[in-house]
Amino acid sequence: MSDSTKPPHLSDHGEHALPDDSQTSPVAKVLFGWTSKPWTGRVLFILLGVVSLGLVLVEPLLEAMAGEGHHFRHTYFNIDGITAFHAWWGFGAFALVVLAGWPLGRLMRRDEDYYKDEAEPAGEEPHE
Repeated sequence: MSDSTKPPHLSDHGEHALPDDSQTSPVAKVLFGWTSKPWTGRVLFILLGVVSLGLVLVEPLLEAMAGEGHHFRHTYFNIDGITAFHAWWGFGAFALVVLAGWPLGRLMRRDEDYYKDEAEPAGEEPHE
């Protein structure tokens, strides 16, 4: 059985229907229309990876061009002078926050019937 209202690339596997863009201005479509394309996430991920790798590769070159006795980076500790230290530090901090969210979510999660009032049947108003 075919549903003629659905675009052919969407199936009944949990995908969302395309949003109604009748209220979207043409300027918004031109500026931000690319964000709803299926390739957007992949391209942005690859672009971020290329830029990050490029910055990590340029860092030793800038340090070498600074010359003897001069430093490209002003380090306070020995460890923060390592190439790509700040990238690894940021990734580690991000990973720690994400991993800490799992036990915190379990600790703060409420039961499914937390708001259920045993004295009142479902669907009835408590006071009239």
